[in-house]
Amino acid sequence: MPIPNFGDKYDADALFSPAEAVEEQGEGLPDVPPAVIIGFQDVLHEEVVDRADESINVVRSQEVHLLNDDVGFVGNFGYGSPMTATVTENVIAAGAEVVCILGGCGCLQKSIPPNHAILPTRAIRDEGVSYHYLSPDEEVRATPELVDALDESLSAAGVETHRGPTWTTSAYYRETVPEIEHYADEGVLSLGMEAAAMLAVAEYRGADAAVVHEIGDHLTPDEWESGVEREEQLTEFLGPTAEALSEYVS
Repeated sequence: MPIPNFGDKYDADALFSPAEAVEEQGEGLPDVPPAVIIGFQDVLHEEVVDRADESINVVRSQEVHLLNDDVGFVGNFGYGSPMTATVTENVIAAGAEVVCILGGCGCLQKSIPPNHAILPTRAIRDEGVSYHYLSPDEEVRATPELVDALDESLSAAGVETHRGPTWTTSAYYRETVPEIEHYADEGVLSLGMEAAAMLAVAEYRGADAAVVHEIGDHLTPDEWESGVEREEQLTEFLGPTAEALSEYVS
């Protein structure tokens, strides 16, 4: 069966809104900064907690840690498209106008060194969440001006960057050799579990959005090179990413 299973849902109203859900589950609708970074890896969350002086509870365990007046960070909520989409909805409902994933990825291009950053321009929709927001014939893209801002900030910090498509799949253990070969040949740069869902939610809600990917491993049709030899890059990407977002919303 296609996704969504129930016909054409795109012009139908949802039973309740993210704002209503946040207010019902928490202590009212909080006020988060205009830009929010979404992260997944423990090392990045720990770094943010050390840096941030204050945090805002959005709902349950979802805390937005304030990096400055304009930029917050939310992490430590798990992985995958469904939860990422829910968190994205919640922070947008609480006032975020810009959302940006900063997270690890698999790299499909062996020519890209592990200390470089990947800035996806669009996402191949191989998960389920995005199809509940946008029809199957719509492309899911990052906001070009935000990608430009992130690229400029990372480059100024000495980080080499690469732009191109990313592949989003929810089936972590079913990334097959034919798929990897096909997408690599098509010029797809990275593989992750969340980008398409987050970008689709942001587009549906009218927020700007982008992704910064750090390379955690390389995947080719011949081998999986896990735990690539590198220094931890996520914490180094955090400062330039926050600076770009702060300038973007100011």
